[in-house]
Amino acid sequence: VLQMAEVKNLLQSHLASNFWSNLQQNAPAHADVVKTLINAGFSPKLCADIVQAIPKEGDTAALLKRVSDIVEALIKVQDPIDVFDEGGIFTFIGPTGVGKTTSVAKVAARCVLRYGRNQVALLTTDTYRIGAQEQLKVFAKILGLPVVSVRDSDDLAAKLKEASKRKIVLLDTAGVGQRDTLMVDQTQLLAKGSANSHRILVMSATTDLRTQEDVIMLHNRADSAEKIKSVIVTKTDEAALVAPILDCLIRYELPLLFISNGQRVPEDLNPPNAQYLAHRAMRPRTMSGESGLASEQIPAVLADNLAQWSKTPS
Repeated sequence: VLQMAEVKNLLQSHLASNFWSNLQQNAPAHADVVKTLINAGFSPKLCADIVQAIPKEGDTAALLKRVSDIVEALIKVQDPIDVFDEGGIFTFIGPTGVGKTTSVAKVAARCVLRYGRNQVALLTTDTYRIGAQEQLKVFAKILGLPVVSVRDSDDLAAKLKEASKRKIVLLDTAGVGQRDTLMVDQTQLLAKGSANSHRILVMSATTDLRTQEDVIMLHNRADSAEKIKSVIVTKTDEAALVAPILDCLIRYELPLLFISNGQRVPEDLNPPNAQYLAHRAMRPRTMSGESGLASEQIPAVLADNLAQWSKTPS
């Protein structure tokens, strides 16, 4: 089996090298586009789809402009006003350290301004992290909102019933690793205690593409009845590359609700602008020009997804 895998890898590498050489010779502008997309942080899978959608002819600049337009059209966005005007329970989920609690505070501030503090309730299940509830309570005190702590699914169901007379209920959850056993416990707690909630996945733009995929897949699989309805992307101001997070949102067809680009509450939270995000994705913020892949390294990246490149001009 090991020998077969080695032969397969050698064959893939050989085919990828041949494909890349042909592309550079016969369609140099397309080769430039591929290299730009890969170095921007897009996955080879989405990169193949994008390159197949651009015209057969054109110089690099014209093709890159077309690519930016395609990426912009692929980004699904939601109007936050439409989402929150419907009211309901909004559950914020996601891994540790992505800025969930800060995002809850920012959203709470907007909801208080729009609907009044009597129409907003704040709940938290985060009993794991030291100081987690204190952080939310500081934000809530500024907004004039109480924070209600939740112990288990029965307690959550009871507290949500109490809060149901308010238009907006925001539920902050513990940040747990997507492979942590605590995630299973928390998922069961949420499934039993808060049926029909609007699940908002909070993700950091600084997280690498494979980890982001892992987070999306496990959170969507964790409770088949309740899929992710919206995404908030944080730390876009810190990320050198925003293409990986956009790549995941596009491929998993997840709608973007807010972009968070700083720590200030509530200022650093903005509705998503697809045109700006596509523009930013194509222009990585790197201090060093040496951080990208050289042309001879591109075939290694393309090797696993080579079948998808069959329609690309070469």
